[in-house]
Amino acid sequence: MTLASSPRWRAPHEGPPHDYTLMTTLPDKTAVHAAVLAAIKTRLSQTQDNLRRTHAAATHEESRADNKYDTRSLEMSYLATGMTDRVAELRRVLSAYHFWSLPPQADVVRPGALVVLIDDEDARMCCYIAPYGSADTVQVDGVQIRVITLKAPLGRALVGKGEGDEVTVKVDGVARIWEIEQLR
Repeated sequence: MTLASSPRWRAPHEGPPHDYTLMTTLPDKTAVHAAVLAAIKTRLSQTQDNLRRTHAAATHEESRADNKYDTRSLEMSYLATGMTDRVAELRRVLSAYHFWSLPPQADVVRPGALVVLIDDEDARMCCYIAPYGSADTVQVDGVQIRVITLKAPLGRALVGKGEGDEVTVKVDGVARIWEIEQLR
């Protein structure tokens, strides 16, 4: 069954923005991949900007300790160290993406797959299985797409499954069952 032929399909002006039943067709995987890369580059740029500001604040004259209990500069240096690690991780992810090829049409879920899931309440979710990085959400052709990796419980549960297969994932201690409705 395709999304358009689904009994719960609605026109784009109906339903909340998170309702994936609004999709008539899935966006092109290449466009989704490009949007994910753009999101990572944006996050890297923002993190680098924050790192510069944090470093400046940590070394600014006003951050010097007024007494032995004043830890502003120390706290800023810890924050800068964490941001430095995050910048390095984002650079590793971007580098890895440049050497990775987007696979063609998938028969089973694997990194690079675009998947539409439907739960027992007919709620749909579109996911891109990312080979690297962390969770995110991107918008492509008016479709909100969750980016998940194999580190996520849902990502691990989906790997190797095909259209029509079901996966069960515990969310906040509650088991949620998802069926793979479409796979690209």
